[in-house]
Amino acid sequence: MTVAQRKPLISSGTSHRPTVKKIAMTSVVAVIAIAFLIPFYWLLVSSLREPQRIFADAGQFFPSSLTLQNFRTVFNETPVVSWFANSVILTVGSTVGSLVVVTMAAYALAQIRFPFRNTIFVSILASQMLPFHLLLIPLFLLMIQLNLIDTHLGVIVPMLAHPFGLFYMRQYMLGLPQAVFDAARVDGASDYRIFFRIVLPMVKPALATLAIIFALEQWNDLLWPLIVMRSEGNYPLSVGMTTLVGLYRPRWDLVIAVAVIAVVPIMLMFVLLRKQFINGLGQFGTGTK
Repeated sequence: MTVAQRKPLISSGTSHRPTVKKIAMTSVVAVIAIAFLIPFYWLLVSSLREPQRIFADAGQFFPSSLTLQNFRTVFNETPVVSWFANSVILTVGSTVGSLVVVTMAAYALAQIRFPFRNTIFVSILASQMLPFHLLLIPLFLLMIQLNLIDTHLGVIVPMLAHPFGLFYMRQYMLGLPQAVFDAARVDGASDYRIFFRIVLPMVKPALATLAIIFALEQWNDLLWPLIVMRSEGNYPLSVGMTTLVGLYRPRWDLVIAVAVIAVVPIMLMFVLLRKQFINGLGQFGTGTK
């Protein structure tokens, strides 16, 4: 009788512990998520306020009236469509090109045996310690010699080499089952066939993770496009937004509207690729083992 009475008490206590812990963790994550979403909410709501009410009603969490006037003004007075198209071209071109370069280089450094392989890898990683500002003048002079100033290629080409992306992808490939590569080589498969038929399908989570990182970096990049691009029609959104901040009277209504246009595509991309992004980070350094 005593044993029968004790069993429910023990099981009841242990069953509630995971639930309480889960609720606590969920609450903490929810608070952090809300803290990160508040700035975007303020940005979105401010873009829907009248220009004279943006800062006057900044303390109102729920505005009394909303309008699309700021967006209409942006589309009528600025080449925001061209800026958006340029941002898409630069981001897609840079991201796809970087993924191709990084993935092929990582495969060579992870699976192909050749002299000074590790030395080359360490040298590439060491280059990441150099600040980008140190390379601005040499890169700019090189773009002048290649006649790539004020062109999309002038922005894309220098961004194709990513030491971090190479490190990430190489470590991911080192975690792939070596038996798969050995079996493919025994069957007579070449490195090209192994790369396209075996490696690429296995590194899809890593590709999605790097795609988000590269796209975010290029979409938000300001310094290099500002130096290379000369024509307003070739500006990306990040550079075009700076033209709206005048010397004496900044057009904050237009700046906020353009900022919303710039933020939405990145958020949509992360929502669509979030599962692959999380899987890629979770398997980093371990591959599919």
